[in-house]
Amino acid sequence: MRRHTLPLILIGSVFLLREITSASGHGQAPAPVQDLNHPQGTNAGIFAFSGNCATCHDSGRGGAPDRYALNHRTPEEVLSKMTSGPHAEYARALSEFQKRVVAVYVGGRPLGAAASGDAATMSNRCATAEPFRPFTGSEWNGWGVDASNSRFQQNPGLSSEEVPTLTLKWAFGFPFGNSAYGQPSVVGGRVFVGSDTGFVYALDAETGCVYWSFRANAGVRTAPSVGPGAAAASYLLYFGDIRANVYAVNAETGTLVWTDRLDPHPVARVTGAPKLAGGRLYVPLSSLEESGAGNPLYPCCTFRGGIAAYDAVTGTRLWKSFTVAQEPRKTKVTSKGTQLWAPAGAGVWSSPTVDLSRREVYVATGNGYTEPADEASDAVLAYHVDTGQRLWVKQVMANDAYVRDCPGIYRPNVPKDSKSETCPEELGPDMDFGNAPILREVKGRRYIVIGQKDGHAWGLDPDSNGRILWSRQLGLGWENGGGGMMWGSAADDRLAYFPVTRTDDRLGLAAVDIATGAIAWRARPPVGASAPVTVIPGVVFLGASTGTVYAFSTTDGRALWSFDTNRAFDTVNGATAKGGNINAAGPVVAGGLLLVSSGYSDLGGGNRGNVLLAFAAAPRADGK
Repeated sequence: MRRHTLPLILIGSVFLLREITSASGHGQAPAPVQDLNHPQGTNAGIFAFSGNCATCHDSGRGGAPDRYALNHRTPEEVLSKMTSGPHAEYARALSEFQKRVVAVYVGGRPLGAAASGDAATMSNRCATAEPFRPFTGSEWNGWGVDASNSRFQQNPGLSSEEVPTLTLKWAFGFPFGNSAYGQPSVVGGRVFVGSDTGFVYALDAETGCVYWSFRANAGVRTAPSVGPGAAAASYLLYFGDIRANVYAVNAETGTLVWTDRLDPHPVARVTGAPKLAGGRLYVPLSSLEESGAGNPLYPCCTFRGGIAAYDAVTGTRLWKSFTVAQEPRKTKVTSKGTQLWAPAGAGVWSSPTVDLSRREVYVATGNGYTEPADEASDAVLAYHVDTGQRLWVKQVMANDAYVRDCPGIYRPNVPKDSKSETCPEELGPDMDFGNAPILREVKGRRYIVIGQKDGHAWGLDPDSNGRILWSRQLGLGWENGGGGMMWGSAADDRLAYFPVTRTDDRLGLAAVDIATGAIAWRARPPVGASAPVTVIPGVVFLGASTGTVYAFSTTDGRALWSFDTNRAFDTVNGATAKGGNINAAGPVVAGGLLLVSSGYSDLGGGNRGNVLLAFAAAPRADGK
């Protein structure tokens, strides 16, 4: 890594060793253990890069390659450049741990992943390639199972009576994975799932044997989607990576058909799952700019969230629209000579929601990075599916300008005068949307229902520019220690289900009447849940940060079943694997299987894991 001529910035060293969740400030955690074999590098790495490498690599000074070019190198190659050879002098002041978190951040995947994740090296290769016949029977295709992101599986192949008998059928370990990153999809008898190592796998749903793997350029946390293809690729599989690349691969063979870099910003990424609808692929755009922007030398901030539409078969980009309409402009120069910019922020962390009958696509946004926060931050926006024209924006929280590692609600004892000049003067509460908008129709009226990090559930009118129909405070918000809603809610034909991140005698999973916003019931597991919930007729599933997955009755919230995944598992592919935190990926139900990704690690060093679990109902005594 090249280093600028200013001295190494040690002001942020205490921040560097903190591991925070990787989505728009979703959560706060203690510093991770400095494990040199498994450095958790997402946010620690970006902060170190911003203070020690970005001046040259983001400007091309001296011929230094930019972050996108660096990302084509493995973490091992990056680490080697920092520890030996002519480039080592630029990383002299970095500790071994700092070098490794930078290597993991720049390389976009864990150290050691490239050599061990390929399906060709696995012992459980499928002996025969069963015919791939998608779009029949019980399937879960993409993030929210349908274009409206309801997460309501109406054809699960699993009854509510069978749920209490669920037992583990098989476990698949992500080789060298530090985190069970992505939510799977189940289509045509196959399970498709991405990993933090950048490998995407096609597994047999019945046995867990592996058909193929594809290595993306960086970690893949988006739920894949399958759609019709053309010519030799009859069906295509779509997903994005954490370096803002979007891919279409042959769903039967895993070979690349097309790819595109969604946005050139150096810290852009695809976190929310692309949505496939009507022959088009709608891809959301987010970033980690706020993770490095607290560094006094980082030119905060220039990223704008957005959404792009592609022809799903050819990969032709049809349009791209930003959430923040105005391009960033120069504002002031800090006392350290750092140029500041504005406006910025409003990343789209969740999957878009599409209504083809109205020709509209809806997205929910994160906080602003600069002040005043743009009107598109902490908001729901509507765009025209054919042109990308913004139709309306409904902001539910103003003035939420937030950058990590700045004194504020999470660090109240830090003196104000120690704050970096790149931080907002009035730090926002970081209460954005991680939920996808859910579009439902009840008694002839359309509703968008969505949960927010401050603990509010909202019912909006998509036909009146997002007018608020109702709101309900279900959690106390992060600043009050009561939790809010993080990664995803669900809704059937009558009720919406909102998981609250922390549980006590008052709080927990809430079932809310879609038409009125009235609370129908609450379930109170021992701990709250950050993971998205999933609904089948009669049952709602949710996973907790402790690693337990639960099932509750949709009638009254009565507990039906639970399973503790926080342990080691024997895997079908022979990989060493264990479960842990269930967080950003929700349970998936299809073809009689319940699939759970366990071990999401971005909340810190604890509860890290790397396993995908498949459950099925126990056989009946009569054999039926």
